[in-house]
Amino acid sequence: MRITWYGHAAFLIETGGLRVILDPYRSPDSGGYEPIAEPADVVIVSHENDRYHSHLGQVVPPFEVVRALEIPPEGATVRGLHVEAVHVFENAERLPEDEVTIVHFRSEGMHVVFLGDLGHALGEEELAPLRGTDIVLAAAGGPPTIDFPEIPPLIDAIGPRIVVPMHYKTPRINLDIQPVERFLEALPGLPVDRPGSSRLEVERETLPRERRIVVLEHAR
Repeated sequence: MRITWYGHAAFLIETGGLRVILDPYRSPDSGGYEPIAEPADVVIVSHENDRYHSHLGQVVPPFEVVRALEIPPEGATVRGLHVEAVHVFENAERLPEDEVTIVHFRSEGMHVVFLGDLGHALGEEELAPLRGTDIVLAAAGGPPTIDFPEIPPLIDAIGPRIVVPMHYKTPRINLDIQPVERFLEALPGLPVDRPGSSRLEVERETLPRERRIVVLEHAR
């Protein structure tokens, strides 16, 4: 499996012969990230926010779209990939208009969890399908997404081997969020890898024995 961080919350997951793009932003309206002008087999959007999370117009067609807010409780299978969603909210008030999702799927013997715009601690019912995951793609910029004191217990509860930060301040995003260093400060006991690349290649057999944070460079 190859994971490429485009920037903000947008990723390319190459797995099982598929190119899966998560939460594509709209360039240049989201800041300075360059367009995701690449082909995909499947595009998954965790919620509807055309500027930052669900813009389909710059991804090269044809592709199938999975709108996670519409995934049924049993999940949905697209191009052989079974995708599930946990309905959560962008802030602790849990207002209906702020509903978003956590997207997760299994491929190549690994469980990948994309936390999206999660903005609050999780209850047991929300945590249950996520426990024991292998890789978590985690919002790392603080409010309006999950605040820093809530991050360590969340990561511990989910139990990933690899944590990839996303959704944090860089010179190419026009949101008032925090840099990745604040996220790292919230998890002082975890080793941090900085491969100097936008890509992470991982296999079941190469997962680290102990939990690690992998900070990628944005590809766009």
